[in-house]
Amino acid sequence: MSKKIALFLILAVLAVSGCAIKYDDPVNNTSLDPTPQATATPVPDLVKYPTAYVQIFGSAFDPPELNIAKGTTVQWLNKDSTQHAIFVNNTTSPTLNKRDTWNYTFNNSGTYEYNCTIQPWLKHGRIVVK
Repeated sequence: MSKKIALFLILAVLAVSGCAIKYDDPVNNTSLDPTPQATATPVPDLVKYPTAYVQIFGSAFDPPELNIAKGTTVQWLNKDSTQHAIFVNNTTSPTLNKRDTWNYTFNNSGTYEYNCTIQPWLKHGRIVVK
């Protein structure tokens, strides 16, 4: 008889303390709602002067040719263990050690050949600016 009284008391305490389950309460499913809420997200301005990238790896320029718009900056990244220096449009970069970068902005249309002044035997690269 004492087990029944103990069980009754436990259930009574749970019911009085608010821990009892009510089956008629609505379930809040807002976190499970599959319909995304529409929000106004501002569209960022277009990048007027983007950056294009050339990697130097395996004693080669990658990509060997780029087609870009006027005002685009080209960034060369040396991934070789040897040093390189870029010569383009009568301008020479500083010596680029491994992981060094150098930027040059092309403001005029035309075709620009570039090469490495430290390893002149490397196949030249080309930038076409429209």
